[in-house]
Amino acid sequence: MKKLLKIFSIIFINIIVVLSLFFISDVVTYFLYLKIFEKDTISFLDNYKYCKFGYYSNLPIYISDLKNFFNGYDNIYMGRKPDGLEYKNSIPIVIFGCSYAYGFYLNYNQTISYKLAHQLKRTIYNRAISGGSFQHMYFQAVDFGSKDFFNDIPNLDTVIYIMINDHYIRMKRNYYSVILPFMIHTYSYKNGKFKLNDNKFINFLKSSYTVKNLSNLYLKSYFNNPKNAEQITDMTVKYFEETKNALEKHYEKKIKFYIILYDAFEIPYKNLLTKKLEDKGFIVISIKKLTNEDLTQPKYLKQDDGHPTEAAWNLLTPLISEKIKKY
Repeated sequence: MKKLLKIFSIIFINIIVVLSLFFISDVVTYFLYLKIFEKDTISFLDNYKYCKFGYYSNLPIYISDLKNFFNGYDNIYMGRKPDGLEYKNSIPIVIFGCSYAYGFYLNYNQTISYKLAHQLKRTIYNRAISGGSFQHMYFQAVDFGSKDFFNDIPNLDTVIYIMINDHYIRMKRNYYSVILPFMIHTYSYKNGKFKLNDNKFINFLKSSYTVKNLSNLYLKSYFNNPKNAEQITDMTVKYFEETKNALEKHYEKKIKFYIILYDAFEIPYKNLLTKKLEDKGFIVISIKKLTNEDLTQPKYLKQDDGHPTEAAWNLLTPLISEKIKKY
């Protein structure tokens, strides 16, 4: 009996030691990244007040309340209302993407969705989510969000997705930064199927600062490694393919699906991705091929937060509009 108690005591002590070391690692990682955040963060990340030590593992609000997410409030963490509602007899268009498509810190009438709606004379539903990626489109059109999506948008025949280079890593990254508490939902991908990562215990473990740091370092290495190009682009194409299939099944018609590559900053594996998408019937548009303007200059790109200005959309929207009219 004494021997058994001794074994249990050793096990218990080892567990306490491991947990203590892990907690110390979390504290050290937190303060290290807090200093980095204070020094290097760009101005749009007005999130310092949220950077308190703690384990935040709740899935974002749109997972449970997509219907009220696109409310048009002046809040970068919520979604936009539709544009061009006066064109009620038109067949709507949907735009997916991240803060680029959303119009980060732009007024509602400065965004691509507003400008495109009035150029094409069609209602446009801006379903972009700041910080989002392909899975946010998939969640709305295919997964749990589809009921609210289809109730809000009873008809459509055209989809636009605005892609930037960071969307690859966002497919798997649960936290934008080690220091920020806002969790991003992701999917596991196995045997050609997506499954929402919603296990509460696993998500709690992912909220550890040590785990966040190691995970982000691994993902950066993985997505920047050309050896993984085939797998990365296959997973990307699968998101688009599943979304397109779900939309065509629901609306019982063919959907024109445009993928606009905002490649002012180079998108890795762009040629490989473009070929795979075009082979599946998607229409891929590179903004580098639309204009010779340098879209990284201050006129077109806000230098403090790295997002397109209204001038960028004033330049690009008519060019995109012409492409849409052409097909």
